[in-house]
Amino acid sequence: MATLYVASTETFVGKSATCVGLLTRARRDGFRIGYMKPVSVSVTRTETGMHDDDAAFIREHFALPDPPEQVAPVLVTQGVVEQIMRGQATVDFARRLREAYLAVSRNRDLLVVEGANTWAEGSVVDLSADQVSDMLEAPVLLVTLYRSPLSLDAILAVQRYLSDRLLGVLINEVEAPKIDFVKSRVAPFLEQRGVPVFAVLPQDPQLASVTVADLFEFLGGQMIGRPEWCERQVEHLVIGAMGSAAALSHFRRRANKAVITGGDRADLQLAALETSTSVLVLTGNIRPPATVLDKAEEQQVPVIIVSDDTLTTVERSERVFGHIRFKQASKIARFTQMLDESFDFDRLYDELGLVQG
Repeated sequence: MATLYVASTETFVGKSATCVGLLTRARRDGFRIGYMKPVSVSVTRTETGMHDDDAAFIREHFALPDPPEQVAPVLVTQGVVEQIMRGQATVDFARRLREAYLAVSRNRDLLVVEGANTWAEGSVVDLSADQVSDMLEAPVLLVTLYRSPLSLDAILAVQRYLSDRLLGVLINEVEAPKIDFVKSRVAPFLEQRGVPVFAVLPQDPQLASVTVADLFEFLGGQMIGRPEWCERQVEHLVIGAMGSAAALSHFRRRANKAVITGGDRADLQLAALETSTSVLVLTGNIRPPATVLDKAEEQQVPVIIVSDDTLTTVERSERVFGHIRFKQASKIARFTQMLDESFDFDRLYDELGLVQG
């Protein structure tokens, strides 16, 4: 049985997506798969108890038989931290993790272990990323973003911590103008430094997109439109603040967009509805005229009315992108396809000692 610990040094780098993609491919290649997230600080409380959303989703997605308390055995809540600070903690978290690991890994060819959101998370229970991967003797695949050559610092720092236990890296969400540089300069440099590069993945609008429902949940306000329209994907944000003469050509430059404009700018709203627009976000708490609403209904475009001004709404909307959890079937299919095209699975299987039947 092989174990792979998937780690990151920051949040929202595609770690959960990587776990899903690797597990999907491994199952397709004939391996018996398992998954666990040993330590979670992102705990959701429901009527049935507490759980980690990502772990619960992946368990359900692959129909894994393991109980939730084994898939995510250590949930670090505020109450747990307070108990530790008061010296009242009675749980042996390391033992709980080891017992869960032994149970989940039984009769599996590959167990993918998802690390915490950052390198430091879990330290309060003595189960940080390096401690867990060391305890499980698991090789580590680091998922990281590339923004500039300074991004190499984090990768090399992890290598210094882990030494030979760093199996390699997946460099994710590389901007299109930087792809050639990362493949021709960055990846060879890392290979020379003893850090295998399993894949370099470009930014993808579909993966970065959110649904209209996601946007509305974050912004609040009033929604006008049918519920099924809210599943439309939003790939771009476009501000409507120009003169009406230039509006149409401006809006045609982006497809599947959210147009954010003043509620009193009916001319811009109508222009946006002549192009590929997923949602109108109207600011100033102003309801649009009937001509706009009729056109929106014809195009099946929902309208969100918010009380904030346009600049504030844009700033809030920008924070949504990239921070929506990876739970949409279309995103899973797209990311799995990207791994199939770019990830060196033969090298991974060879490093882990996995042999396809």
